[in-house]
Amino acid sequence: MGGGFAGVWAAMGAAAVLSRRGATEHVAVTLVSPDGTLVIRPRLYEAELHGVCVSLDRVLSPLRVDQRRAEVSAIDVKRRRLTLVGRDAGELAYDQLVLCAGSRLQLPADPGIHCADSYHQALKMREAIAALGNRPDPQFTAVVVGGGFTGLEVAAELADVLRAAARRAGAQPAELPVCLVERAARVAPEFGPRARAVIKPALRSLGVAIRTGASVSSAHATGVGLEGGERINADLTVWTTGPRASVLGGQLGVAVDPLGRLPVGQQMDTAVDGVWAAGDAARVSADGEHLALMSCQHAMPQGRQAGANAAAALAGGAVKEYRQPLYVTCLDLGSAGALLTTGFERDTILASGSEAKEFKRFINRSLIYPPAGASADALLKIGATAPPGPLAAAVQRAALRSAVARRTVIRRSRDQADRYAALEGA
Repeated sequence: MGGGFAGVWAAMGAAAVLSRRGATEHVAVTLVSPDGTLVIRPRLYEAELHGVCVSLDRVLSPLRVDQRRAEVSAIDVKRRRLTLVGRDAGELAYDQLVLCAGSRLQLPADPGIHCADSYHQALKMREAIAALGNRPDPQFTAVVVGGGFTGLEVAAELADVLRAAARRAGAQPAELPVCLVERAARVAPEFGPRARAVIKPALRSLGVAIRTGASVSSAHATGVGLEGGERINADLTVWTTGPRASVLGGQLGVAVDPLGRLPVGQQMDTAVDGVWAAGDAARVSADGEHLALMSCQHAMPQGRQAGANAAAALAGGAVKEYRQPLYVTCLDLGSAGALLTTGFERDTILASGSEAKEFKRFINRSLIYPPAGASADALLKIGATAPPGPLAAAVQRAALRSAVARRTVIRRSRDQADRYAALEGA
């Protein structure tokens, strides 16, 4: 269930096990998703979105993975049936189910509020920015609610985008085009103090005003109201806080955490027989100490392991545990560069500025993409690749500290986003 990172990698992981066990003729893999694309969600804050939608056919067809274009409306765990609505509506039986239903932002009621949570929503925000020049007396400003990872990237990108939009319209760009509102006492609360010492001046250099310790009491298309009565007006209101896992996880009869995630064991198994979960829908430890985050970095190996284990339950073979001791973040800071860190504290800085920006492009446009036009063997190899163990993670972490090593990795990579963008136009 799900055509995001966890779901697609689950399909590849299952296909790899079935191929290795010689069971491809006896066990079918079906992926259920309402449309035919894998959306590269980590890129949706970017101004340029070409190549963001990856055709599932190009990834799944070589692996003989069936597709059902539908949404799951109900899960019957006793009968092992899914109720589907949409293009391929009906019932779908399963022997093993991998739930990768993802997450969604919890948005305020006003339909004029924007976000970058889905491709449709990201396009709508860009259309609204393009239309600002047609409005009477636009200021080309935005208020961004939420100073977490997504909010920081959205605010940094918007500062550059709004200035460019003002110039195209023949208007004077605002001195502070973006106001970033965060209810915590500090901006970037998910980062450590050394990282914040890089982030804060970078935001200020872009013209991002920072309001911390500010709780939003009301939100509208043209601004927000704060507790205490103050109002911040803007041409655009962008919401970046409040992700919650799909409500489908609640249909299993298992208690979920405050984010709606299902508790899963290290084998990505749930408390329900025959049901596995991965990605944003799963609450699982990454390394024995820290919970995996709602990110593609964790969703891909989780999905791969869940899919592999589900297939092994049917075709035989070892059911393995998920472990991911290496954690790296690369925060995009618009024209101010980026910040590359390692560790769950997000405070060990590996690179910043333009050097980190190059690595961010490598991550966003190559590393997190399935290869375009890959053979079945190449895709099966991806499906069989486990995340690095503790020793390998330590080696990779040490390599990332070297600027030479980082540049070597970037040089060897292919820009998969451009390859998929070319396929879109073909």
